Amino acid sequence: MIYKQSKYFEDRGSTYTIYDSIDFNIDFVQDKISKSYQGVIRGFHGDNKTWKLITCLSGKVKFITYDIDTDIKEEYILDGDDKESKSVLIAPRVLNAHQCLSYNCIFHYKISHAYTGPENQWSVYYNDSDINPQWNWDIESIISNRDMNAGSLKELKEKLNV
Repeated sequence: MIYKQSKYFEDRGSTYTIYDSIDFNIDFVQDKISKSYQGVIRGFHGDNKTWKLITCLSGKVKFITYDIDTDIKEEYILDGDDKESKSVLIAPRVLNAHQCLSYNCIFHYKISHAYTGPENQWSVYYNDSDINPQWNWDIESIISNRDMNAGSLKELKEKLNV
């Protein structure tokens, strides 16, 4: 689900809403922010219980979701400088990953269960051929050991009996 809000612009900058409880029937409990530099790829991560409302606050990212139950992949460009605020609501059992396309980017996660560490999340190889993310290889990529050494989507599905 895409959640769009208009931004109010003036000489000092802009103001906009990311979250209003009227629009969601989800109890969000924690906000996380990650800052990445150009080329950084984070993910694919997910779990079976957490809803996430994702917004790029600054910079530009390629954002990908992959539903492990339906095999539906969605791709988005989220731009913090766009005239409209665009957030993506991600359900449990949907993997997500992003690549910073701009000099840097600030990524906001509003989550329904507190993040307790990578050991309590699923991780799938950042460039898994079954997901086929088609990252931008024209910029130098920076990838964590976790994402570089994660298992395949096929292995995760076998583990979960999907």
